Amino acid sequence: MSPKERRKSRVLAVQLAYGCELSDNSAEILLENCFTGENEKPENIQKYSLDLVKHAQKNIEKIDGIIDDNSKNWELKRIALTDKLVLRLAITEMLHCSDVPPKVSISEAVEISKMFGTKDSGPFVNGILDAVYKKINQGEYILN
Repeated sequence: MSPKERRKSRVLAVQLAYGCELSDNSAEILLENCFTGENEKPENIQKYSLDLVKHAQKNIEKIDGIIDDNSKNWELKRIALTDKLVLRLAITEMLHCSDVPPKVSISEAVEISKMFGTKDSGPFVNGILDAVYKKINQGEYILN
């Protein structure tokens, strides 16, 4: 998958995760109903997006714990939803996608957070993910 396709997959994953948060629908249902016709994405982009969202949802307690551990002076419930979703998906990618260098996940998350968040989202997301990355390198968080 090209870097451009990965970016599209990550953006779609944020959109799907957001839709899941605001509705009782699964990511598959949202993909089926919202991204058809002119909005339809190629199959490889859909698959990567769905895999990220489903893996993040499956491990949400662990991932939210990681976010909480690394967000200085911020309670998880105070983090903007879009920032939280970007963080969840980036941490999922960092811990479970061995073919993607963690620094790429961080850089992509920062850029995507700027698309969906506020002017402060990029530095906020970068700070948390940088702390997570350091702990991955120290063996505190295990890749699996």
